[in-house]
Amino acid sequence: MATTLPATTFAQPTETIDLGDVRSLLRRRAGTIGIFVIGATIFAIIHVLLATPQFTARGAMYLGDASAGVPPSSGNGTDLNFLSDYSNQSDVNTQIELITAGALVQHAVLETGLNAQVTPAETPPMTYWRWRFLHGGQTSAFAPGPDTLQALYATTPGAYRLVLGQDNNYTLWSRGSWFTKPQVVLHGVLGKPASGNGSQMLIEGASPNFTPVPGKAYDLKISSPAALAEGLLDGDLTVSAGGSVTQPTKIAFLQLRWYNPYQAQSFVNQMMQDYIATQLSWKTESASTTENFVTGQLANVSSALANADKNLANYQSQTGIVDVPENAQSMISQLAQYETQRTTLQLQQEALQQLDNELHHRNGPLNPYLISQVNDTVLATLTSDLSDGETKLDQLRVQYTPYAEEVKIQNAQVARMEESISTIVHNDLAAADKNLAGLNTIIDRLQGEIKQMPAESLRVISLKRSTDVLGQLYVLLMEKEEQAQVSKAATIINTRIVTPANTPLFVTSPRAVITIVFGALVGLVVGAGLVFGQRAMSGRYESEEQIRSSIRLPVYGTVPRQLKSEIGANVFGQEQRNPFSESFRLLRRSIYRNTKAGKTMVILIISASKDDGKTTVAVNLAKTLADDGKKVVLMDGDLHLSRLHEVLKLPTTVGLTDCLETDAELPIQDCPDENFKVLASGSAPLHGKQHFNEKTLAPVFARLSGQFEYVIVDSPPLPTVSDGMIFGSFADLILTVVSVSHTPKRTLNIHNELVETLDRPHGIIINEVEGQVMGEGDAYFMTETARGPKIAGWLKRS
Repeated sequence: MATTLPATTFAQPTETIDLGDVRSLLRRRAGTIGIFVIGATIFAIIHVLLATPQFTARGAMYLGDASAGVPPSSGNGTDLNFLSDYSNQSDVNTQIELITAGALVQHAVLETGLNAQVTPAETPPMTYWRWRFLHGGQTSAFAPGPDTLQALYATTPGAYRLVLGQDNNYTLWSRGSWFTKPQVVLHGVLGKPASGNGSQMLIEGASPNFTPVPGKAYDLKISSPAALAEGLLDGDLTVSAGGSVTQPTKIAFLQLRWYNPYQAQSFVNQMMQDYIATQLSWKTESASTTENFVTGQLANVSSALANADKNLANYQSQTGIVDVPENAQSMISQLAQYETQRTTLQLQQEALQQLDNELHHRNGPLNPYLISQVNDTVLATLTSDLSDGETKLDQLRVQYTPYAEEVKIQNAQVARMEESISTIVHNDLAAADKNLAGLNTIIDRLQGEIKQMPAESLRVISLKRSTDVLGQLYVLLMEKEEQAQVSKAATIINTRIVTPANTPLFVTSPRAVITIVFGALVGLVVGAGLVFGQRAMSGRYESEEQIRSSIRLPVYGTVPRQLKSEIGANVFGQEQRNPFSESFRLLRRSIYRNTKAGKTMVILIISASKDDGKTTVAVNLAKTLADDGKKVVLMDGDLHLSRLHEVLKLPTTVGLTDCLETDAELPIQDCPDENFKVLASGSAPLHGKQHFNEKTLAPVFARLSGQFEYVIVDSPPLPTVSDGMIFGSFADLILTVVSVSHTPKRTLNIHNELVETLDRPHGIIINEVEGQVMGEGDAYFMTETARGPKIAGWLKRS
């Protein structure tokens, strides 16, 4: 039969998140989350204390050669302003990549000794707690002192022991192990390079006031410079451009994070100096090559001219022939001019051939000096336009993908300019070859005419021609050498160090407060995540709302959670009004509405699993009914694991099992300090001749029905023990206790299926609900003193 109790029903669960349910879960599992928060915080504190302090040194360079435009030519192929203004440039990003090139970083590592850590022997590492508490957190703790050494250009990785000797000598030993003995690696002198046994390095004092102490030992740990350089480029060393990604400025910022602030400062400054030196070397390479070639040719011409002048003077003194005929002098002058023109054409031809080679194997802008030697204004203008077009193309590549229309158009324009330049170079080279061939023909003709003159005059003519030709060549080469020197000098004025790195004064990591707070937050997130994950994967009912929406049975009452120390017969405590007591008064009213007058009502308190709180509910329900003047007996039906007599402190354990299959009086006893009676489980075990079933139990309920208005049966859990089905046969109302975060869903489903076969009124009591739901801490449950006046101020009566 169905219950007539108008209990509240609930709709099916929805997909929305119940924030109240979330808060309830967090309150219940606050202890678990707190453990994770405390544990993560302690771990963060230990991590901070044992971490190595890190410092960041910063410097800035002006990349004067980055993204510079090419100024237009004035039209004169030998314009020196054009040579000085023309830039063999790369853009900002390319220069930054050059700065972070592995070879450059590795060279700076060796120069500054960044890969070699030298410390006095047996010195403990400088951890954060040691630096903060023993050295007061001062950067000066890392400053090189009068006994500090540094190792430069060390390339052999390993751990060594260095021992100082007399007269600045030292001995380097390998570190021994369980299976090897220490061995001498090399002997050396402080301040001088040393090598031996495959090792090389320079050991010197790290400060100007270094004073060696004979016999003092140091630990030397060397790491691979290549591996360290690669590791630095993975994050500790960063180079970035000022401005934005799309519009970078010409300022490059270098910063290094390192455990020693002084080494970090030295490394950043060395990096900037090495880059400037390397860049200047690259940029002046073409001009240097041309200058060296012209200088060599100039020296040869100068020597030949001196010999020619000497030979002419000697011959004139011997023969008395001072001058040559006027027609011969004219031919000599013409021949000298033609040979000078031929030399100029040869230089132009050489420049065009080099330009042609650069066009076929180009990895940067064209050499401005070679362009100046071609004497082609159209070529100079196109080269200027090409440089501008390539700069614009680089900027577009930063903003767009290679398939963007803007990039494709600019690529096509650059390709057309390259094709035009290549065509002009080929045409100029062909014209130079043709002109050179014509000059050679004219020179050969003049030389043939000169050979037909008298021998004495011919000799003077020959010597005179040599001096004139060599003289004009000498003047020409002097001009070319000056142009090459100007072109080389024009590249030494662009890139500069703007801000040298200073010694960092503040630690970069670990950041104690941030790390500890982050650790606590991680603990909070992990703890909360585990709690919610456990709930999601749990097979239990995790909230009151979940129970109400999932179980289609009337809810007779809800019982707030108690502390373990409060569970007992007199759980109300000294204050008779609290959320716990009120929950049972509400439960009592629900039972009254199902009670038939003049008939004993048997109420079975049962659960699906152990420790759901059914005994606590049964005891307090009996007390609540008895306090209202009802005749109540509490039967301990848990005949296997009874603990009711301990909770109620009964004087004897004689009870139900002692009177089964007998006509003896029921051993009902008073509950100490309470108004209800108790029938204990009994001292006789359920075995042997005793049988526990409906037949043997019927006389017991028959005798109780004539004495009491309410019989409260505390039953063992079902389906764990089948006794609940026997007690249920006599029940007028079956109340299943469902405990939040404890009762398994599958077990409760089986339990309800079994109870429904009894065809008895069936409802649930939700146990362990949040106290806030029942008004915990509300003013209604406070004393008058604790509540205080509701209305204060000018409305308060005196």
